[in-house]
Amino acid sequence: MSTLVVPNALLTEMADGWFHSDVFIWMKSNHDTLAQALGKKRISWNRMCIWLGQFGLTDRHGKTPTRETARQTWYRVRKAVLREKAEREAAHLEALRLEAARESEKAAIQAEIRQRREAEAAEKAALRDKMEQVSRDVARRVQAQTETQTIARVTEHEQPASSDAASQENVPHEQARVRIGEVARVVRMRTQAPRYGRDRDIPLPPPYVGPRPAGMPEDLPLEALMPLDAPGIDDKGMYDFKQLPGMPRRSFYDNERVWMMDCMALIKAIPPAERPPALRAMGPWLATRLGPSYRG
Repeated sequence: MSTLVVPNALLTEMADGWFHSDVFIWMKSNHDTLAQALGKKRISWNRMCIWLGQFGLTDRHGKTPTRETARQTWYRVRKAVLREKAEREAAHLEALRLEAARESEKAAIQAEIRQRREAEAAEKAALRDKMEQVSRDVARRVQAQTETQTIARVTEHEQPASSDAASQENVPHEQARVRIGEVARVVRMRTQAPRYGRDRDIPLPPPYVGPRPAGMPEDLPLEALMPLDAPGIDDKGMYDFKQLPGMPRRSFYDNERVWMMDCMALIKAIPPAERPPALRAMGPWLATRLGPSYRG
């Protein structure tokens, strides 16, 4: 069994009193003209009914409208026109509100994108400045080391020849003897651990400049050590054990325990009375984490 579907327009007509009459339709179609012509004048409904009858306009019953019917029809027409005007204005205001909301949301998204881009640009600029500063520091340290080595070579060259002879006399016989057939032991130096994610963008510290510290593993390169002028203090003013001056930096290793063992070896090579406060604090910290099974 099919279901009867009633259109919305028909429901509106039913709410207004079923179908509109010819008089209603004509008055509504010419509402603006009639309202402008009449103005504030009183309408002669008797003459209006005669005029409507001459054009064959009837009420809902198909009869020539009476004075009262014409007056009530005009009242209903004006009410319907005002209602439709209010609905149009409400729809227009809602459309403006939705458009303003869309524009506001669009502006907020654009502002967020602009702020994110500015933050990324500032971060890249800061990282670029830091890398340039590190490059300048490295170049300055390399130049200082080169000058130091040049001065050492010049000083050695200017020493009297008698000093060379005396030094040769002091060399033990076993060290001076050429050892034929003896294969030299090759030490393979460790390399920087891989860095992933954002760690790749953080520049490495300046190179360590100086002699190899006592107790340093022979396969550990100097590049694993922090420079001697490193602050060794974190943002809270505490010792930064992972970046102490002249000690192995944690970022060189991919295994924290190996890093701790190398640090402990360097600390033990220094007599307890000569250890600075940072190493006196770091020693117990390493021992606690390495545990009793460690025999360094």
